[in-house]
Amino acid sequence: MQSFYPHPNSRKLHFAAGFVLFFLMFSGLYAQKNSFFVGATAGTNFSKFKYTVDLAELYSVSKPLAGLNGGFTAGLQLRNFTLSSGLHYLQKGGHYETDNFIDADGTGFFSADERLHFLSIPLLLGYRQPLTSNFGVSLSMGPSFNIGLGGKITESLEYYGREEVSTEHYTVRFGSGVNDDYRKMQLGFQFSPGLYVDLNERSKLTLGLTWDSGMQDSFNPRYKQANAFFDDYKGRQKNRSTIITIGYEFHFSFEDKY
Repeated sequence: MQSFYPHPNSRKLHFAAGFVLFFLMFSGLYAQKNSFFVGATAGTNFSKFKYTVDLAELYSVSKPLAGLNGGFTAGLQLRNFTLSSGLHYLQKGGHYETDNFIDADGTGFFSADERLHFLSIPLLLGYRQPLTSNFGVSLSMGPSFNIGLGGKITESLEYYGREEVSTEHYTVRFGSGVNDDYRKMQLGFQFSPGLYVDLNERSKLTLGLTWDSGMQDSFNPRYKQANAFFDDYKGRQKNRSTIITIGYEFHFSFEDKY
């Protein structure tokens, strides 16, 4: 006897088809225009170091430092999709500590604050989905090319039973020479959800949350080979940043010819 109830797989197919149809209708309701855009962003970020192997055991505590960011953006929007880049200043670095250790001078504790300065050039593919006629959500991701400018390290060393704390300040150098601490160019990957508001037909206000993860060891390989410290402590150091930005975009619209 033929059943009057549809097969479960059939119901799933109908549901999926209905969902896709609804999504397409919803997307078409607030379709985006094609445009070129330029803009600016500014905000704050929280950066820390990610250590591996022996370095992770040595620096058992790694905390974020607050910093600033800002720069210019430019891109292309084709309906709901975007391709964007720009030039951004980022403060990175972090705070790191050791556990208590014992050496010839007694029981000690080491900590450091490291603030680094970068110019970052992202290359991001994105998607924007309107939720109302002037408000929507966005998602973008892609590589970032980070150029090191310089930095400072403040190190503190404290021993049990002594009131004084020894503090030293060092300059951080970027490059490929044997005395350069970090690579000049550091590759990262960005993942960024966000919100936007259309102020008018040409202007947008944006709010973004970006996770920027270093994809390679930030130490300069020649520096590591020449420094005996890395004979005893193997591992990598990578930059991690959570970036909060508010931005403004101005769009130059163009329509399809066909």
